[in-house]
Amino acid sequence: DIFIVMATEDPSKGYKGISAFVVERGMEGFEVQPRENKLGIRSSSTTPLTFDNVKVPKENLLGESGKGYKYAIEILNEGRIGIASQMVGCAQGAFDATMPYLFERKQFGQAIGDFQGMQIQNAEIACKI
Repeated sequence: DIFIVMATEDPSKGYKGISAFVVERGMEGFEVQPRENKLGIRSSSTTPLTFDNVKVPKENLLGESGKGYKYAIEILNEGRIGIASQMVGCAQGAFDATMPYLFERKQFGQAIGDFQGMQIQNAEIACKI
């Protein structure tokens, strides 16, 4: 397994002192912990990585020195559309799960989904999704 790791080479340069490196499973001092058991967004794994005096060779520098922050931001920007689409799916799933309950739950002798105020809220939420 191969990992791209951002690390600070020169703290005095702030974000311009961050570089990207390729780190491989099995490198001395580098350990991959068990995958986290998450509630959502399971298509993207979250795994803690531990570093204990890891020696990364110069040839494992990815791109230019000091450009790691720039690379990270570019990757995050490209990933935002995927996250947005996942959240729309989550919202739609929550809405779909809620709708039947609105007609099961009774209050004042009728389903709460039949109240005009609830219908307005449901329509607004459906339009926002």
